[in-house]
Amino acid sequence: MYDGIMSYTLGAITLPKPKKLTRTFIETSVEHLLLFGRTTKRTQNRKEQFTLEYQYLSIAQVNAILSQYELNTPLIFSINENNLTIPETEVLMDMSSRSYPKTGVEYREHLKIILMEVL
Repeated sequence: MYDGIMSYTLGAITLPKPKKLTRTFIETSVEHLLLFGRTTKRTQNRKEQFTLEYQYLSIAQVNAILSQYELNTPLIFSINENNLTIPETEVLMDMSSRSYPKTGVEYREHLKIILMEVL
């Protein structure tokens, strides 16, 4: 039963809700096209990739995320939300882009985090 608490957890921190979350399934497989148009496929490995895109993060939020990134070890990631629940999954963390928008007096940052499932 859902208790009303929405959380995105990564390692020892609770992440803010991302502006955009993308789930991608990555598959390692071999596919053969045979005579008469028949195709066979052997899947060797299937894992999941989560891409979280953030906008206007504060210095404290960015530092908390970077503290987990600098550990350079597999982390536990989970989501508990109304329409989306992802159980604890071991992931490796990477960051693909960081930008610094003009926001006025406060320092803010846009950040894209890529979490790759470890098998």
